[in-house]
Amino acid sequence: MSARIDSVDLARGVALIGMAAYHLSWDLADFGVVSPLLPFTPPLRILSHLVASAFLGLAGVSLALAHRRGLNLAAFMKRLALVAGAAALVTAGSSIFAPGQTIWFGILACIAAASLLALPLIERPAWISLVAGAAAIAAPFIVQSKAFDPPALLWLGLGVALPNTLDWRPLLPWAGVTLIGLGLARLPGVLAWLNRPGRFRASSGPSRAIAFAGRHSLAVYLIHQPFLIGLVWAVAASGLIAPAPPPAQANRAAFLSACHRECVAHGGKGEVCDESCRCVADAADQSEEAARLGDGRSETERAAELETLVRACMGR
Repeated sequence: MSARIDSVDLARGVALIGMAAYHLSWDLADFGVVSPLLPFTPPLRILSHLVASAFLGLAGVSLALAHRRGLNLAAFMKRLALVAGAAALVTAGSSIFAPGQTIWFGILACIAAASLLALPLIERPAWISLVAGAAAIAAPFIVQSKAFDPPALLWLGLGVALPNTLDWRPLLPWAGVTLIGLGLARLPGVLAWLNRPGRFRASSGPSRAIAFAGRHSLAVYLIHQPFLIGLVWAVAASGLIAPAPPPAQANRAAFLSACHRECVAHGGKGEVCDESCRCVADAADQSEEAARLGDGRSETERAAELETLVRACMGR
């Protein structure tokens, strides 16, 4: 009888589908197939957070399953080395293809760091992991200071600044999701229920395929973007899909709404955020930047143009 838990593999596979859908929205925007504002719309931002939460929570569940008979330090270190190594590959790759937005603490780095935090809790009572997880999630909302803005501390998630990166999952609050996943899996009876003889089995073709992907999620994560980018490039180059028109008024409204929420969430005052977001939107409308945001240029070039507009608005 297989020791794999198909329900966990299937859940991880579903998270991979959500991740691919979100990243596809960025790829389509990069090649001008859709509006450049699409990835910033509320539904896709919510999808991004749900996917990240699923991966981090399942990392905690997987820790509980892997060490249900007691901590196996050798196995833990092997898994940690794989995840950390994959995170290093992502950092290296992004530094080459998007040097202005290098991923230096994305989802994989967060999973690796969260696993280290979870290590001393693997054999402890479930309530300790649950309390620690709740505290980790609450920490950035209680403690936030510019003292944590230097690069050596920013990854903790307690600073005010936001790095210019393609994937940003700071240790706090996100590690808290892993700790809660560990705690929930270690509640009395949960591991026994997951391992029961009559547990769910992936029997249909689609469920087996999704569970297979979930079982090899790290490999899928590393190869999915090159595949998607190549696919979108081929479709865009073929002319089968016409480029998206320049952002319209509806997209401007979506941008203003998203901009205001992000500004306020990071400590800005409501009226200041409104003025700053309107200024950037107006500057984009009055220049050629808005029409050229989705013309297939690199993320670094577009980021530089937007930064110019922001600095003009801020009087710098």
